[in-house]
Amino acid sequence: MKLPLRLLCLFAAPAALASAPMPFAQQNELVGKYCAVCHSDAAPAGGLSLQHFDAARVPPSLAAMMLSKLTSGTPLGTVRAAASDPAAAALVSRMMRTGAMGASGLPRPDKATVDGLVNALAGESAGADGWSIDSTEPVFQASILREAAASAEAAGSYRFVVSCDPATRAGTMQLAWAPVAVNGTLLASVDRGTPLQLPLAGSEIRGNGSGVAPAVASAALRLPLPARSLRFSGLVPGEAVEFPWDTLPPAARTALAGCFAAGTAR
Repeated sequence: MKLPLRLLCLFAAPAALASAPMPFAQQNELVGKYCAVCHSDAAPAGGLSLQHFDAARVPPSLAAMMLSKLTSGTPLGTVRAAASDPAAAALVSRMMRTGAMGASGLPRPDKATVDGLVNALAGESAGADGWSIDSTEPVFQASILREAAASAEAAGSYRFVVSCDPATRAGTMQLAWAPVAVNGTLLASVDRGTPLQLPLAGSEIRGNGSGVAPAVASAALRLPLPARSLRFSGLVPGEAVEFPWDTLPPAARTALAGCFAAGTAR
């Protein structure tokens, strides 16, 4: 029997509503409650504050890093496939049991809520492997993400952020990694040159008052601006990532160069 179009629309409506992305306001509320307690302005674990998180304008590389933390390093492709692939969904659910949602010390939200946040961030992470530029005053910022596959079920995520305050000509570079903090020696190669050895050691205060993490998940860098690329390795055996500086738009490179003198950050 052929159903009238009006009835077909009624039957289709629940599925469409079920797949609707989580509203920005709800994402902001969840991140503020469960994430910003550890990633605040006062205690920016991993070099990151989520105190002012805004889902409406989150950089794709940041959304990807949050997913790495929430899903214990599940590869982005798997997280994105979870909405339609039962095997991927099962893996993501299993990996989230040890993910960062429980780090706040608060009771976890129900599964549907957590899944909704993960699905929303998965959509917002699209394009994380390309440069994202924020020219909002007063600071000009560019960021990009790379994954280093450790296995079929896990990958390390590395986010590189470079910024410039044109008023003060102060420039910063930061590399952050997820899902776990580590200490060791970071190898940094500019334009495929001889790697620089950057020893990293320390700890991070957990903003929720639960103690101190015995390692670090980010590093402020003082490197020359490259012409072509920056390559990082050494923190985790077998993991290496390269960021393509030559794909950054020329206008962005010019804006950032204004805060870097003689090849080093001020």
